[in-house]
Amino acid sequence: MKAEQLRQEKGAVLVLGLLLLLVATLIGISALNTSTYDILISGNERASVQAFYAAEAGINEFMGRFRPGATNQISDSDPLNPTWRILLAKESGKGAAQIGYGPGSPSVIPSLQNQLDFGVEIKHKIDESNRVIQYGGVPVYLIKSYGFTADGGNKTVEVELIKSPNYDPPSALYSETPVRIRGGSTYVNGNDPCGATNKPGVTATTTASPSITELGGPIINGSPPQVTQASVPPPINLPLGEMLGYLSNDANFKYTFSENHIWNGGSDAWGTPASTDITAPITYAGPMNIVYFNMQETQTLTLTGDIRGAGILLVQGNLEINGGFTWYGVILVTGAVEYSGGGQKNVTGGIMAGENGSRGVSIDEKAGIIYCSSVSERLKDIIPPSKMIRWREVY
Repeated sequence: MKAEQLRQEKGAVLVLGLLLLLVATLIGISALNTSTYDILISGNERASVQAFYAAEAGINEFMGRFRPGATNQISDSDPLNPTWRILLAKESGKGAAQIGYGPGSPSVIPSLQNQLDFGVEIKHKIDESNRVIQYGGVPVYLIKSYGFTADGGNKTVEVELIKSPNYDPPSALYSETPVRIRGGSTYVNGNDPCGATNKPGVTATTTASPSITELGGPIINGSPPQVTQASVPPPINLPLGEMLGYLSNDANFKYTFSENHIWNGGSDAWGTPASTDITAPITYAGPMNIVYFNMQETQTLTLTGDIRGAGILLVQGNLEINGGFTWYGVILVTGAVEYSGGGQKNVTGGIMAGENGSRGVSIDEKAGIIYCSSVSERLKDIIPPSKMIRWREVY
């Protein structure tokens, strides 16, 4: 009986072995498919990443060339034209084709490299009335960059860009509120003693009358000495608030006060220019800084105690200078500016003020404000030439 049962089970081992072999084969095929899919996914991911970096490279090349003095500089030839458009790409490739880049294309700018395949379209951002949107007095730019790889990867990146406003003062003293200059020892000079870029001594863009008041025989020189609405038409009011906003986050020194504040000395870290004559420009080769005081628009910062500094002084509010003061650079104040108290004061570079002020600008005795073109050139080293304000990956 037992022998009979054993004879009936002949071949069971073979069947079981075949089943195990089948299972092992299925597992092997599954593992192979998984590996194949992983390789394909890795390849697609690698191609996608490479295309993304190609698109980013196109944006970075544009930004690198879209600044004064850059190698093969790119410029905006028509900043108020809503249809202005330029193309940047390698001379052939999918990126170039994507933006319509080809022989005879208008406003074509060849890339400085030939390894990465990208095409970049740059144009002005416009509003609903088809006018160019500006920030800080310069256009806002929309940049769309298409990146491709040889094995089929593609990515598109879109950027909104603002370019640095112009911080070269339009005159030694620029104000959008009435200006009062008093005293025989007060000196304002727009005739450039540092170069050949002569400018007005005082510009007042306000429609108030009088826009500029002189008391006690101050000396005002420039080409012309004064610019007002009633004489030579002044430039369009500068967007001082936006100009301040562009630089405030890049300040080396930042201070915030919710009430009127007196700053008494302790500013040597801002730079140490020296002056012995209010009628002569300061000569200074030291470091330049961006110093920002947020005075909540309406509060007043009082600088007293022989303050010195070099670079750009930003005051979001009112500024009162009491006592000795020496500044090599540009002062930008959204509110009022007032000189008071004793002490010699020399600003070599220029002052821009008054966008939100109602008190005006008041300059008193022993004060010199001198425009100097070399100051503006030095300031370019600490001002970011452009900034991204929006970035997104389209696909």
